[in-house]
Amino acid sequence: MKAIITGSEGFIGKFLCTRLNGLFDVIRIDTKTGGDAVRIEPLLAQGDIDAVFHLAAETSVFNDRLDDIERENIHAFMAVATACHRHGVKLVYASSSTANACNTTSMYGMSKRFDEQFAKAYCPSATGVRLHNVYGREPRQGTLLYNLLHGPCTIYNGGRNVRHFTYIGDAAEALLYAYGCNRQLVNVRNPQSNTVREFCDEVAKYRDLNLSYTDGLRPLDNFAQSVDEGIYSVPLHYRDIRQGLASTFAK
Repeated sequence: MKAIITGSEGFIGKFLCTRLNGLFDVIRIDTKTGGDAVRIEPLLAQGDIDAVFHLAAETSVFNDRLDDIERENIHAFMAVATACHRHGVKLVYASSSTANACNTTSMYGMSKRFDEQFAKAYCPSATGVRLHNVYGREPRQGTLLYNLLHGPCTIYNGGRNVRHFTYIGDAAEALLYAYGCNRQLVNVRNPQSNTVREFCDEVAKYRDLNLSYTDGLRPLDNFAQSVDEGIYSVPLHYRDIRQGLASTFAK
């Protein structure tokens, strides 16, 4: 079998490429290597692609590059989804917990919610994967774990914000699960919620951290990253933050 992974050089993309090794012949597409997901259709037209895992996107609720988000998360997604539907190729795409109406505070979250609605209408065989606060080795720049490891780092709201921190290995398994799934949307989240402070305390067991806490609030942030319980959650043995961070820092 053959699969395309867009965003293959990103945090999740690199991990997924490794996970799919031996299961698929993987074609990697990433802007870092001169690729562009918008131009995916000629590859699909060859007729030998079984799946597209579309991970390429602008990320983060704190991203203020609105034009980039519109181009990469909306227009590029439309091109990929339309091409997959036209050629009958299974599309698995990365959505986000921020697409939940309770969590949408930013252009990023709006773009991911748009993707879900567009796929439902124009690529109904696609499966969107709502990823919740994914962390792991070599974390993406700007995420909590990255900031902790490249301090100094300021933690807002006294670290009381609540998240479903999900280990990257579990996220990769869920993306593979979605390939064989006939649902249009699934949740991928560690069912156990933790405060940001609890996460920081666990990281501090492995690294000396340069961080400070403030009761100030960060614009666009949510106190709790709510989970839409009406959406099916992929059934995995999710690692809690103790297990996930042990795997992250294992030598």
